[in-house]
Amino acid sequence: MAAGWNEVFERSRVVPPPCQTVRLAVESHLTESHGFQLSLSRLTAAHLPQEKSEGEQDVTYQLRVTLFDRNHQQFFGKTWKSSPQKMKTTKISFNEVLYFHTSLRLLSTVVVLELVSLSPRPDGSQQALGRGFAVLELFTNRPEAADGDRRLNLHHGSPRSLLHPLLKDTVEYSSLLKTIDGAHFEYVLKNHQALVSVMHLLPENVLISGNENIPGLATSPTEDALLRPQLLKMLPFTLNKLTISLQPSLEKFESQLLQLINADCHNTVRPSQHILSLDSNCT
Repeated sequence: MAAGWNEVFERSRVVPPPCQTVRLAVESHLTESHGFQLSLSRLTAAHLPQEKSEGEQDVTYQLRVTLFDRNHQQFFGKTWKSSPQKMKTTKISFNEVLYFHTSLRLLSTVVVLELVSLSPRPDGSQQALGRGFAVLELFTNRPEAADGDRRLNLHHGSPRSLLHPLLKDTVEYSSLLKTIDGAHFEYVLKNHQALVSVMHLLPENVLISGNENIPGLATSPTEDALLRPQLLKMLPFTLNKLTISLQPSLEKFESQLLQLINADCHNTVRPSQHILSLDSNCT
């Protein structure tokens, strides 16, 4: 049971956004959360950085996606990870559709995508190496960033480079980040109004795939429960009595504490006893 609760905790742990960003959204009257759909089809990478790793012949690639606040240089939400995929003729097909909802519709809110290679180690674990990352601007006034098919350039290095002081308050990353030649993501970003009816089942600022098991949603024949979400029928129930037993109880704790104090008193030799024993030895 303990291992199960640990798994639930790890799966449910979410990093909150910066409080300054939340305050700014409220002051900008952005209190209503909106739903979005992010489709990630494939990555074309003719010239990926090829650091040597163990088991290179069995290497697979994983996509990791996280929300990021560039004004305060802080990742938030929870990192979503794709299933590992093989590269075929310089292309990696992910074909993943992600959903999320947020009220932080500010220029500072972006999505960071990292490409990671996974290779097996002799002990059965996996060695993960970053192969590059990209930054997707969600809310911008530029007309070329409207809904539709887009390409996103892949940059050298790790997403942790976004935490460098030189990038603080930077509006445009392209002039400071080095692009990997011939490497880009193909994606589609859309508003997803159908998410409004099920937002109470999904934590805000968390990326989730439609094929994940979402309590409260009916399964879909398309294996994408969030494309056209259908709520399960609600069944009311009455809870007559709830008993919570906390171990150890306060009474038991006090009893054990008194026993330890008494035992400590009996086992402690007083200073006067030390003096008497020393005097008797001298005589």
